[in-house]
Order: sequence, then C-alpha cells, then structure tokens
Amino acid sequence: MTVSFRPRLISGTVAVVMIGFLAGCTSVSGPAEASTDPAAPQRIAAISPDVAETVAALGAGDRLVLVPDTQTRPALTNHLPVMQSVGTTFAAHGAADPEQILATDPDLAIITPRHEGESDTAALLEASSVPVLTLPNSWRTVEEMLANITTIGTAIGASEQATVLTADIERDLADIAPVSGPGPSVLVLSNQAGRPMINAGNGFTLDLLARAGGRNAADSTGLTRTGFADPEHLVRARPDAILLVDLLGAGRESFDSILSNPAVSELEAVRTDRILVLDGKHAQALGLQTTTEGVERIRDWLADLDRP
Repeated sequence: MTVSFRPRLISGTVAVVMIGFLAGCTSVSGPAEASTDPAAPQRIAAISPDVAETVAALGAGDRLVLVPDTQTRPALTNHLPVMQSVGTTFAAHGAADPEQILATDPDLAIITPRHEGESDTAALLEASSVPVLTLPNSWRTVEEMLANITTIGTAIGASEQATVLTADIERDLADIAPVSGPGPSVLVLSNQAGRPMINAGNGFTLDLLARAGGRNAADSTGLTRTGFADPEHLVRARPDAILLVDLLGAGRESFDSILSNPAVSELEAVRTDRILVLDGKHAQALGLQTTTEGVERIRDWLADLDRP
C-alpha cells in the first residue's frame, strides 16, 4: 500500500522542481541509488532524525549537508558512516537555528513539525530562497512513516526507491503474526531526555507494540501523553512486562533511577526481569526497515512471557 499526502511546500519554486524530479527518477537495481537528475536537490538539510535516515535509506545520503547530532549514535542510525561524513550537525533537542541551516547552503530543507520550535524554524526559512518541505505528520504510526517515505522520495528524486522501500516494510510486517489473545500489558519507557519517560497516548513505539500483540499498560494510569516517569505511575500501571527504548546508547543502566525505586523494584515485572531493551532504531520510525525487526523481537518476547 502506498500512501499519498500533499505536503506543505514553502517556496513557489518547489512545485516546478518537483516536475523535474518525477521525470528524472531512475529504476532500482540492487542497493538503492537515488536519481542523478540535475533537477533533484543536491544539498539536503534534514531537520529531524527520521528525515535524515530516510534520505540515506533512499540512496541520497551523500547529498545530506545537515543532520541532527543524534544520528551519529549507533543506537539511532542504520547509516553510521553516512551520518558521520555529513559536514554539519545541529543539536536535535530544541529548534534548529535557521542561520545554521542557511549556512550549509541547502537547496532543500525537510522539516517534521513535531513541536512549536520546528514550525517556527519553517516559518523563518519561508522568507529565504531555500525551498522547504514540511511533512504532513509526525511519524506516530507505521502508516505515517510509509507516507513520509513516499513524500520524501518524491521530493528528492527517488520515488521508485521509496516505492520499493515501503513495499519491503509492508511485506515484512505482514509476515509477523501478533501473539494470540489479549496479550500482556507492557509499559514502555524511553530515555531521550536523559531520564526515563513513560510513553503514553499514541506514538510509534506503541504502534509497534500493538502490532506485536501487546497492550499499552500506560492506558490504565490515566496518562494521555509521554512524560517523565514517576514511580507512582509504574506502580499504578502494574505492567506484565516493561519495554525499555534506548535512544542514547546508554543501555539498561540509564533506567536504573526508576527501576531501582523501592516500590517499582517490587513489581513482578521487575522482580522476575520481564524486561526487554531495544535500541531506538528498532523501536522508532527513524529505523525504517529495522522497525520490522523490532516488531518481531517484541512479538517473540511477548510469546516467551507466557511460557512456563
């Protein structure tokens, strides 16, 4: 299934250039190689980790001139040599500095408007001569990820590569059968802010959990959005198991501040070590094709929980 969206394009020149992109796409044979059409953007500023990973996955990593600094972490990238070779990085947390973006002389900037800061950055760049592609969603589900891959592929002259990548992801996910029955309740914790956070509401990792057959334990706590973990929330959730998403490459130890709490340590999920640790690239949309491996690992883990 290919999902199409009409993204918001800042700069009237982009619509004209897009026609050239579509006409210049090349066929895929072997590893992805993006179009060499001179009309395609040659200097791409990726203003979010998932955008940077998508550009690289579509064979255009050599055209990246700016990426978030998080993409030099092995836990968050499938293209470490590519990311390490990009000339300029910026701090992924907080709004990107428009002046820093412009200093890389991009001919296309791609932004995921997750927070007010990203929207502010897009608005400031609008006044410049740099075309800006603002994605229509924030990568919260597999469907949104596939839609963004398609949108980015079109924008950088790699439509056919995007079609192949989305088809591969869909095929691999279809081959993973979720655990039967209601499934165990799982509390998802992540460490992106340097301290444990409870994933609540909706989000990409929670979508993967549901696809594996698990239930989000945070739903029973009354939490509706991701926030810093409080021992009281974990005790109230009483999860059957706990999934730790390591976005820093810091390992399970980075969650000790919450797991070692006396009340939390008495939870059966902690006492019996019903805990799984996944790198961010297996549990976040930025992993693209490796998120299917994440679903499979979660499903196998959930299945093992029910075994004597």
